[in-house]
Amino acid sequence: MKDVRELIHTNKFGVDEFDIKEAEDKLGAVFPELYKELFKLVNNAEIGEWTLYPIKDNRNLKKTWDDIVRQNTKVREEYMSEDLIAIGDDGSGDRLCLKVDNGIMGDKIYLWYHEDGEFEEYAPNLKEFIISISDEENEDDYEEE
Repeated sequence: MKDVRELIHTNKFGVDEFDIKEAEDKLGAVFPELYKELFKLVNNAEIGEWTLYPIKDNRNLKKTWDDIVRQNTKVREEYMSEDLIAIGDDGSGDRLCLKVDNGIMGDKIYLWYHEDGEFEEYAPNLKEFIISISDEENEDDYEEE
């Protein structure tokens, strides 16, 4: 994930393995490796219009209070499928999700639509998601010139 770090404009510090494990324990599922790698580099990343929910950072509790655990317990949409873990949103109510199977979150990124509760595959993994969003932004910049 270090090779895509420069595509993320967020300058927030990453979290350590302990904080990641704590979030996994509270969610009852293990994050995919790419997700863990990214969050060790940058917490609460902003990727295009998407913001990934932070993992609670014991060094910075005020800025990470609205973390992934809270988003999936307190403010979770009641009609969201139980096998989905929301990892981020775009401010419109739509969410990026990972699917849980036997306590392990898969690599595929899903887009869950808040209006109808439907979801679809959005990217094969977090790295490809970051690259595709970056490519879209570059295309938009090119079109504006």
